[in-house]
Amino acid sequence: MTRQSLRLPIAAALIALTSVACGGSRSQVLIPPAVELAPHNRIGLVLFTAEKAKGSLPALATQRFMEQILRAQPGLEVLELGAVTGPIDAAAARRLGTEHGVRTVIVGHIVVSDVKPRISITGGLSASAEATVSLATRLLSAESGATLWSQSSRLRETIGAIGLADGQMVFGAQDPQEAYGEMVNRLVWNVTQDFRSHYARR
Repeated sequence: MTRQSLRLPIAAALIALTSVACGGSRSQVLIPPAVELAPHNRIGLVLFTAEKAKGSLPALATQRFMEQILRAQPGLEVLELGAVTGPIDAAAARRLGTEHGVRTVIVGHIVVSDVKPRISITGGLSASAEATVSLATRLLSAESGATLWSQSSRLRETIGAIGLADGQMVFGAQDPQEAYGEMVNRLVWNVTQDFRSHYARR
């Protein structure tokens, strides 16, 4: 082997080591949330609504959403407004702001679609269903009624311990967290990403 042929692999190795060294020198930088909620304090949270679904699903999703934003940005004041009749449009957002003294209002809507029931008799009769579940959320100004932020997520899941009534899924398990809590957690995690800080290499 000639000296020239030896130089080539040695040079390649030196370049690789240099690249690794440069890459390793990058530090982790904390990236702030895309949406800071502190300027919008105090926040009103309306009980999420649901389409083609009955039972505890909206309440569980609303609770998980509140937990995530409070964990992501401690110090927020979130006022639970409960269920609100009718659509939350600009006029409704302004009315809620006046009635409850909140600067912004968060609303969410869950839609269950493409439901495929599954019945099993193995080890006893049990019912489940494969369905697409989506969650759309919005942050509204209680002064103008304008939308300040919105985010949505959709999952295709097999959900156990559910029932069907009049073409709607009934989320009424004794233990909602066990039956469909993981699905709710994933949906809420996805839609609240803009409120969380994260680390990135710079």
